[in-house]
Amino acid sequence: MATEAQIIDGKELARLEREGIADRAEAVRAAGGTVSLDAVLVDTGRAGGGGARVYAENQAKTCGALGIDYNLHELGADTDEKSLLGVIDGLNADRNVRAIMVHMPLPASIDEHKIKSRIGPEKDVEGVNPANIGNIVYGYSSFAPCTALATLRLIDSTGIELRGKRAVVVGASNTVGKPAAALLMTRDATVVSCNEWTEGIEELARSADVLVAAAGRAGLVTPEWVKPGAAVIDVGVNRVIGADGKGRVVGDVDFEGVRHVAGWLSPVPGGVGPMTVAVLLGNVVEVAMRSLGPG
Repeated sequence: MATEAQIIDGKELARLEREGIADRAEAVRAAGGTVSLDAVLVDTGRAGGGGARVYAENQAKTCGALGIDYNLHELGADTDEKSLLGVIDGLNADRNVRAIMVHMPLPASIDEHKIKSRIGPEKDVEGVNPANIGNIVYGYSSFAPCTALATLRLIDSTGIELRGKRAVVVGASNTVGKPAAALLMTRDATVVSCNEWTEGIEELARSADVLVAAAGRAGLVTPEWVKPGAAVIDVGVNRVIGADGKGRVVGDVDFEGVRHVAGWLSPVPGGVGPMTVAVLLGNVVEVAMRSLGPG
């Protein structure tokens, strides 16, 4: 008899997370503290400002609804790497600034790695500084990359006990695939990390109790890749043009096909994405709570 996967509703999970964030933010303010996020946006010169500007606008609205002050530092398209590093240094040195993020992408002339590395680890609420990414391996309490942590939160929502389970991560990027694999290791899962050169990738994927698709290739994971009953988390965000000529966003997973094989499945959109935003804002409140000191 055909089965139907339970859909992991990232929107609903994020809504519940935001309720807790709002409560914690109110508690910080009641204790005399402030909750704020300082974001840096560099104009890439693209018409309309690109997706980063839309994201920044939506982020400002969400922060406002949760009681988080949102300070956007906008820089022109002529901004060079030295100038941007100077802005980050200034935010690092400002004792009133506790949470920093830099919107991506940046102009091609700016080295993203240098920028991410410059954000103070204790203010790096996106978890993009290599120091924070590295600390995941040691199980230290630092900020993990938000998308990787959101992936783990979605897996947790299924109730699966990760200890001893086989988890296969398809995709090995520095900000999603590798950190997600490391986070799964901290839960004592047996983890296989796959990249574009991995031989027998389909067979490895089919052996997974938990399959994370984070390769950035639309429809890569088909039903043949999935073990019946497995939890499949789709991290891919791919913009494609449909037969009607209209653009839409799809994941790395063939959703309609895989939903008849998997036990749990996260959709795109509406899965990892909303939880990623919630994780980021949860980190913002966390650093605000730390600033109040013990007790």
